[in-house]
Amino acid sequence: MRKLIDLHMHSTASDGTFKPDELVKLAKEKGLSAIALTDHDTAEGIEEFLKEGEKQGIETIAGIEISSLFEGYPEIHVLGYFIDPENREVMDKLAYLQDARKVRNIKLIAKLKELGIELSLEELEKEANGQLIGRPHFAALMVKKGFVKDTNEAFSKYIGNDGLAFVPKEKLTTPEAVQFLFENGIVPVLAHPTKIGMNTNDLIDFIILLKKHGLQGIEVIHSEISEKESKKLLELAYRFNLVPTGGSDFHGENKPFVKMGVPEVPYEFFIKLKERKNDMFSIMETRKL
Repeated sequence: MRKLIDLHMHSTASDGTFKPDELVKLAKEKGLSAIALTDHDTAEGIEEFLKEGEKQGIETIAGIEISSLFEGYPEIHVLGYFIDPENREVMDKLAYLQDARKVRNIKLIAKLKELGIELSLEELEKEANGQLIGRPHFAALMVKKGFVKDTNEAFSKYIGNDGLAFVPKEKLTTPEAVQFLFENGIVPVLAHPTKIGMNTNDLIDFIILLKKHGLQGIEVIHSEISEKESKKLLELAYRFNLVPTGGSDFHGENKPFVKMGVPEVPYEFFIKLKERKNDMFSIMETRKL
């Protein structure tokens, strides 16, 4: 039987609807051999995730997905694999990014109020139910209070990147995000590259730039990457000696069209990722010379 993995998913620690341990249980039901938790800008769910992985007999990776900016492009995400929750420098930087998210939420509440949409922080906290408050919670609350007919309207009209109330949150640049992960022994991977909106030549130049800052992989399989795009990305991965990775980007009910384990990602990618992690020390030492 072919072994499959999913290296991109989110829990209630950020904007998913499944708890970290529930993700592991679902992965077990689906017959996956290895999974990674990659919540947005937080490692809060990792301990629970790893413990349940041991219990269920599934290989689990402590990961993260960092939001970043680069030259006017929409938000660019960088995945990081093999986080050490005991690394104080990493945890402090993540706390800084989470604080930036909180400031953004306050600004978003104010902008929506100017447009006649009144949401309180208390209501959002109740909607988030212990999760880190994010735009999906704003959208859900706007639907409940009758300001929009559905969450798609909330994003397209108000809180999406082109919405009337959009507020960007403070972020690292993409090279900074990659370098931060690399220097802390975390394997940096460019997430869903085709969603960035770059043409092939610009993407190649971008990858070359990020490699100088420590990029080690690119996500070549994803729920929003076509098979044709996937093949091209795999060619780029091999061309630039980058590890290919893949995952569904599962969020539970917040992205109901995305299913865990779909599309299929081969276990061989996981092996290559572990090998690259083991090679990271020698790569870091070479860069210092």
